[in-house]
Amino acid sequence: MVRTKRNAGTGTGYNLRMARSNTKHRRCDVAMLVDAETGERNMSGRFVPDRGSTEERVLESLRARYPRVAVVPFGPDIAATMSELKRLKPRIVFNLTEWFDSDRKLDHAIAGLLEMMKLRYTGTGPVGMQLCRDKALSKQIAAAAGVDVPRCFTLERDERIENPGLLFPLIVKPQFGDGSDEIGKASLVRTERELRTRVRSIRSRIDEAVVCEEYIPGRDIFVGVLGNQPRVLAPLEMVVGSRKASAPTFVTYRIKHDGSYRTKWRVRYRRAVLPKSLLRKIAEFSRKAFRVLKLRDYARLDFRLTDDGRLVFIEANPNPDLTPHTLGRNVCFVGIEYRNLIPGIVETARKRYRSGAK
Repeated sequence: MVRTKRNAGTGTGYNLRMARSNTKHRRCDVAMLVDAETGERNMSGRFVPDRGSTEERVLESLRARYPRVAVVPFGPDIAATMSELKRLKPRIVFNLTEWFDSDRKLDHAIAGLLEMMKLRYTGTGPVGMQLCRDKALSKQIAAAAGVDVPRCFTLERDERIENPGLLFPLIVKPQFGDGSDEIGKASLVRTERELRTRVRSIRSRIDEAVVCEEYIPGRDIFVGVLGNQPRVLAPLEMVVGSRKASAPTFVTYRIKHDGSYRTKWRVRYRRAVLPKSLLRKIAEFSRKAFRVLKLRDYARLDFRLTDDGRLVFIEANPNPDLTPHTLGRNVCFVGIEYRNLIPGIVETARKRYRSGAK
């Protein structure tokens, strides 16, 4: 899930006395922890998510199920956030945060803070967050568990740009990117010259290593996973309706975030119609990846499926977009009504804690 960052001033300087008066000192059932940029304090001191945002939708679902739900913004004043959480004493925290101090790579630090405060919370812990963030390491771990992954190599920020021997074409992207950051048509490189050009282009914008991986031609498959057994849901696939030669052949940043671009190329999502043998392989690979990458409660996994039936794991998203229409009308996690999804995640996390699992 990716949002546009805005002024973070709403995370500090609010009237704590006014905020306290709203809770009436009763223990909170669920504290929804959000990025401070996703809303603002009203006159009474209560934090209100932006209209139409993921946070607002999740809050509505939580309030329909639990009598006492509070929204806590995580901003630059960490002490203020900790103080508010301590005062609320939530039975569980619904963690919707995505960054700290403008850096998405530090999302694991927020989960780590909740751990240090000994608070129960939904979603993947700090170790799983870090494993999934690293697009090279996560593939190595999944491969060791028997999951098919694309071959790849990494290039550090100042390292010489050289292909150690992988066959072209390759996909070039930031090693720690999020939400298809820096992934566009130019990410697909077919020659050494194109590789150098693309790596230099990324380096000119971000101070980060890049991963160069084998391009897997075929279909983009998205798999939702719920619970900690876990339950693997029906796969979705991205369909590009345009038959023009210049049409996109893989998921890019613009496909994810530009509605007019999706309309231009007639991009849509649908349930993937696959033989039972492939569905079993998807379930097998998804469970293995979920386990070895230390995922918890819910996640979405991305695969590529070739015409000859090769299923290849691309990456895992431990905090996928939870808006109702993430991958199509009323499709967030396939087969789960949205009004049941969010409370279901809460109860899954509670069950995990009751079982003693970490």
